[in-house]
Amino acid sequence: MMQHETASTTRRGDRSENQDRCEVLVDGPRTLLLLADGMGGHARGELAAAVFIDSLGRQFPDSRAAPAPVFLERAFARAHRDIVAAGRAATPPCEPLSTGVACLVDGDRASWAHVGDSRLYLLRDDAVLSRTRDHSMVEELVQLGELDEADRERHPLRNYVTHALGGREAPMASLSGEIALQPGDVLLLCSDGLWAAQPGARLLELLHARSLQDCVEQLADAAAASQAPSSDNVTLVALRCERDS
Repeated sequence: MMQHETASTTRRGDRSENQDRCEVLVDGPRTLLLLADGMGGHARGELAAAVFIDSLGRQFPDSRAAPAPVFLERAFARAHRDIVAAGRAATPPCEPLSTGVACLVDGDRASWAHVGDSRLYLLRDDAVLSRTRDHSMVEELVQLGELDEADRERHPLRNYVTHALGGREAPMASLSGEIALQPGDVLLLCSDGLWAAQPGARLLELLHARSLQDCVEQLADAAAASQAPSSDNVTLVALRCERDS
């Protein structure tokens, strides 16, 4: 039986408020990792992020009744509707937006989904085995070969997200399917405040850290410090797989 160590942390950075939210929920052998980044430049981004976390948390018990990818697809659709409803009920009414990424781990298998540019990384054997592809204009340019990865952070459209939760059109979440995990694997969920500030090689420190919590704290501090005095909110959620002794 696979055992799991989890850790999470968040930083406000140099922003006036922290619009990121995260949560780790455990139900027997199943763990649900959640992260949302309320979108600045839109009213009440923090509301959208909080509603996403709350909505997925309330739906977590339903994950027993369907395959993980099906549960996640349905849960994201419901969260989008909940965010829209929360915006309409706010005073004054607004259209809050958020990115969102969620990962459901059940023993030695994982499935994840995301909308926007909050990411999930699967780390294994001193390498990034997989990561989600951002729903962003810059990601589309990179995938088309029209922009080098190294130039991503200097592009004028680097903050333009093409899909978000809470908008007028329901977004289509990207789904992973079910992935087999191995002892030593690390799953990392993070907001763009981390991945835009820290190279992928730094993330591999999570594979060898004696304390997963200490490592995520150090990565968050380093990301915020490297972008000062204009650092973004920085949030991480991590899970490391360990064989039951």
